[in-house]
Amino acid sequence: MLRHAAALVLGALVALASVAVHRSAFPLGLLLAVVTTYAVSWWLLRSTRPRTAATYVAGWLVVFGFVVTGRPEGDYAIAQDVKGLTLTLAGFGLVLVGVVSLTRTRPSGT
Repeated sequence: MLRHAAALVLGALVALASVAVHRSAFPLGLLLAVVTTYAVSWWLLRSTRPRTAATYVAGWLVVFGFVVTGRPEGDYAIAQDVKGLTLTLAGFGLVLVGVVSLTRTRPSGT
């Protein structure tokens, strides 16, 4: 239970950091955001409990969903340009990672 709570918080923090840096120093900020997002999910998939990757994905998507909906003034944190669309596509790919993690079992003792 604690492992899933930590994965949920980690997903939320990585999503928040990804949104914060994806526009900075293009393309390095965007590259850092996407690589970190997938590196953590890959690390969780390779762990002894691969289903925690689904919890990480859920935390990432919840925060990203709040950011994508926009603010009351009408502006958005994710613009409809190459940077924003790339980060959004990374989120769609992360959904696939979450589904795959639910079908995986523990790795063998090798």
